[in-house]
Amino acid sequence: MDYSICQALKRFPQHKRALVIYDICCQWIINFRERVSESEFLDLSDSLGITGAVGKFHLAAHIPECFVKFTLNFIEGAAQVDGEILETSGLDEVAGITQVMSAAHHQEVVDDYMQDSNWRKVIRIGKQLFALVIEIC
Repeated sequence: MDYSICQALKRFPQHKRALVIYDICCQWIINFRERVSESEFLDLSDSLGITGAVGKFHLAAHIPECFVKFTLNFIEGAAQVDGEILETSGLDEVAGITQVMSAAHHQEVVDDYMQDSNWRKVIRIGKQLFALVIEIC
């Protein structure tokens, strides 16, 4: 996880703050900077502020003290997200086939899958709204 976060944050050197949403962020973030500084393979800007959070679905299984510290409800700028996008997107359906693809092909397949997933959600919302309008009339 440390390597993944460091690599991801390197792509945005102009950012001053980052929000990391992770199922067990309450434990992972405790010594994150220390682990990075002790590793010869990890690098992270000292000026980057990192805020840790736990997705709403997973937070429900944590101890009560985690809620106040790691809920997305109280993090300024987090908007109204649940932090569970990968679990709810169905992306695991294509994960197996994209492992052997080139980076460009992998990105294209994932983009196509997510666009299709979003389109299906829009259609589903439209059908629900239409049914609601019919029900009211």
